[in-house]
Amino acid sequence: MNSIKRPIIVNILMALAFMTPALSFAAPILISPANGATGVSQSPTLVLADFTTGVPTQYLIQVAPNADLSGVATFNQSVARTFATGAFTGTNATISVTNDAYSSVSTGTFVYYSSSTPKLSANTVYYWRAQAVIPYSGAWSSINSFTTGQFASTSPVNHLAISGVSIFGASNTGLANIGFTIAENNVTTGTSTNNGAYNTADWVFIKFSTMSGADGSWNHATLTGGIVGAGATLTTPSDKKGVYLNHTIVSSYWTAGTTVTWDFGADGVDGKSAIVKVFAIAMVKVPTGSYVHNVNGGSGGSNNYGNGSEATVTGPGTVTGTGTNNLPNGAPVGWPNGYNSFYIGRYEITQGQYADFLNTIPEALASTRFASNTDAGHNMTNTGTYPNKYAAGDRNTAKNYISFADAWTYYSWAALRPMTVMEFEKAGRDLAPDRRIYPWGTTSVPATTTYIPPNEGATAVRLYLNYNNSGSGKVMNVGRYLSGDLYRTAEQTGASPWGIADLAGSLFETAINCSWTTSVPLNGNGTTTYPATWPTPGSSASRLGGSWANDASPIQISGRSGDGYTDTGRNYDVGTRAARTP
Repeated sequence: MNSIKRPIIVNILMALAFMTPALSFAAPILISPANGATGVSQSPTLVLADFTTGVPTQYLIQVAPNADLSGVATFNQSVARTFATGAFTGTNATISVTNDAYSSVSTGTFVYYSSSTPKLSANTVYYWRAQAVIPYSGAWSSINSFTTGQFASTSPVNHLAISGVSIFGASNTGLANIGFTIAENNVTTGTSTNNGAYNTADWVFIKFSTMSGADGSWNHATLTGGIVGAGATLTTPSDKKGVYLNHTIVSSYWTAGTTVTWDFGADGVDGKSAIVKVFAIAMVKVPTGSYVHNVNGGSGGSNNYGNGSEATVTGPGTVTGTGTNNLPNGAPVGWPNGYNSFYIGRYEITQGQYADFLNTIPEALASTRFASNTDAGHNMTNTGTYPNKYAAGDRNTAKNYISFADAWTYYSWAALRPMTVMEFEKAGRDLAPDRRIYPWGTTSVPATTTYIPPNEGATAVRLYLNYNNSGSGKVMNVGRYLSGDLYRTAEQTGASPWGIADLAGSLFETAINCSWTTSVPLNGNGTTTYPATWPTPGSSASRLGGSWANDASPIQISGRSGDGYTDTGRNYDVGTRAARTP
């Protein structure tokens, strides 16, 4: 199993550590979360150990927002079920009353979770303890405490919000400070099973206007540095088109005051008379390292690296004109083959993010980049007035009905770029020798059992991914399977080893195919004119990952059903995910 910490999983897990054959009357030992831990999920994982062996054990657990637990109702584990070693094999039930639970045998684990709503309160101190009562009546453990963070239980995990924006300290040297508060659910950092260090990150960029936000008056700001609060580090790339907030903690809810420095002199304006908009896109920093490409040979193809055969990418590529040195045939040095570290969207671009984009570009262009479709979950309007002319019915819904030209324009505006097919594969697998077929592993295509997720207005497949045209058939909120709306194992969230969501199902995603070897696709420059180093929209392009409307055939990481795709129109099952070179 990879080492991604997933605080959103709705369960209480009690690992039974058996250390001696003799029965012990000692109290259980509370292991996790650490006493005094903060930022714990509102649906926490609590871990304890006992010292019995070979005997099913029954526990009582108390959890309450007060230190005096005497008289607090207990969760009473009372119904025995059989477990395989290290894995729960019972049914996917929930705890609705105190005597509804599961017990383990000596070599198993104990799963204890609740689907009650609301779950634990946000930003609250909780106290807990445990007692073993079968096969003996033992003492209560010591009382440990933890403090929850904030988790939007009815919203997806991508709750990323900017508030409190202000400009201050504008100087005659052409510099000003832009301050704001950023808040996000379930940030993480860690090391994968194959020792790849990764972290969630926020790409933060700013648009400014010296014409009170009039149509077409927004431009991209030059940023030269800044500072962010605890839990992240701020770095500025060489092109100064934004800043990266690389997360350094694991937390169910993270918020921090942030200040960035705007070089308005370099942008040729008077910063003292400007207004600004701050934007943030959740990304993941995928680490440098080798990975396996075209597992099982892929399928289809347009001059895929390795000519459609499985190959291990072992370096960034050092020469041109060959297909044997980790690059597609004829690709120039520096072509994004996935070996070097890169940033990629943790989620597909949402309808809310796309509305923000439309509201800052000239109306004449915005009208050509707007899709008025109202089916398949697409719900965007253009009936407001600037600076809020365009809006999304649900800001967190993935943006479908997006053409390659739409996507390319959005990337360039945000100073991002299209991902390549090779980066898509690296984003979906651990470092070599991992050969997983799907982002979650090698488990075969999951069942199509459905449920009704919060705020979606439709049924959907319950676990792993939105696919198979289930229920009402529509795109859903990005990160839905990471959202904690019901109990899912780490594998059942469908996320990749780096915590990237929805790489399978949801929407087909646009990417540059390995047939584009004319130039290295550079990052966008913050304007709506995409760089000449990118292929013409719809040429040398791919659609990857399958969609909600597809069966299992396109959802493999190395699937190539959309390679060589040239349609420049919009489709109900096509969306996009951005990338960036550090």
